[in-house]
Amino acid sequence: MIGKSYWLGTTILAGVVAATDPAAAGPLARGDDLSVKLSGSYRVNAAVVDQGFRSGFGRGYALKVDSATVKLDAAAKTGAGVQYGLRLELLTNTSSSTNADEAFAFLNTAWGRVELGDQDDAAVRMHVEADNVMVGRVGFSGDVADFFKFGAGGAVATPVLSQTGDASKIIYFTPRFEGLQLGASFAPDSGANGASFAETDNDGDFENVVSVGLNYATKRDGVSLLLSLVGEFGDDEDATGAETPGDVETVAIGGTAKFWGFAVGAGYVDLGHKGLSAMDIAAGADAGAHWNAAAAYRHGPWGVSLGYFSSTKGQPAGRGGDTTVDVVSVDGSFNAAPGWQVALSVNFVEAANINGTTTPVDNNGSVVILSNIFRF
Repeated sequence: MIGKSYWLGTTILAGVVAATDPAAAGPLARGDDLSVKLSGSYRVNAAVVDQGFRSGFGRGYALKVDSATVKLDAAAKTGAGVQYGLRLELLTNTSSSTNADEAFAFLNTAWGRVELGDQDDAAVRMHVEADNVMVGRVGFSGDVADFFKFGAGGAVATPVLSQTGDASKIIYFTPRFEGLQLGASFAPDSGANGASFAETDNDGDFENVVSVGLNYATKRDGVSLLLSLVGEFGDDEDATGAETPGDVETVAIGGTAKFWGFAVGAGYVDLGHKGLSAMDIAAGADAGAHWNAAAAYRHGPWGVSLGYFSSTKGQPAGRGGDTTVDVVSVDGSFNAAPGWQVALSVNFVEAANINGTTTPVDNNGSVVILSNIFRF
């Protein structure tokens, strides 16, 4: 979720359009046809973990290269002033199982922005919540789930919204007018991107996924306000091709306010019954809902934030009641030098009925993560 915080921290979405606009970010080199900008990031985490349910997680400490990417942006303008280009985000971490994260082309006109390729959907990029104001590795929205055992019961451990990720899609954003902006996207298959795309409807993914979003940005008397209302809707496909009732029907609302170095944010997401069978739905199960809130303060190279995340996933009758997750996060960050940030994230976790079993299994504990983040 740190990527989303970066996108939304810029100016037009506070900007959805400008943040992915290569020509808006720094000086460019000149290629044969397009102007090219190279950027990237590397993040390494050291973690100390204390948790009650230790099966498979007994060491209590870890060192992990969490992310390593190289981004290439290329852009140009036609004689009529229409901007076009592409972004390629390559994964260089040796543990990555894929070559790229995002790869898409874009077209900017007076009528808005169109993107075509492997990129997050409109709902994710227009939604705002607590992690848009948190600092460093943004606590519960960062790396806690890498180290803490949330079980096999489908616990909602982070503020997830979209089911399509970087699946191939077409995306459109309107220009912002009087503070309002609309966005929409369409993905034929939630599990298909890049060369792996296959037009199948019997592999358990979601198909014909439509994402829509609306947000409103304004700034008055030194206070910046950003509000969002988004949704994602698609058909559930099972492994036999049979129609199932567990369609994607996700709705979310959120907002942030920033003033004089301070910032507050909150958000709510309802995941409906996505991916569930008719039997589980009839037995009272749901895909979960979550909400979060945070406050932060930044001064010079320093930043601190306090955040809270809470989720509930309804289990079928007879499976020990709801699966719940509560996380309190205290984060700090320090810009040690140009392109180098040090971040500390302290998280206190309570997770109940993590396996969704008749006899509930709970897991409580803490996760402390020290991150070194490099960007160029």
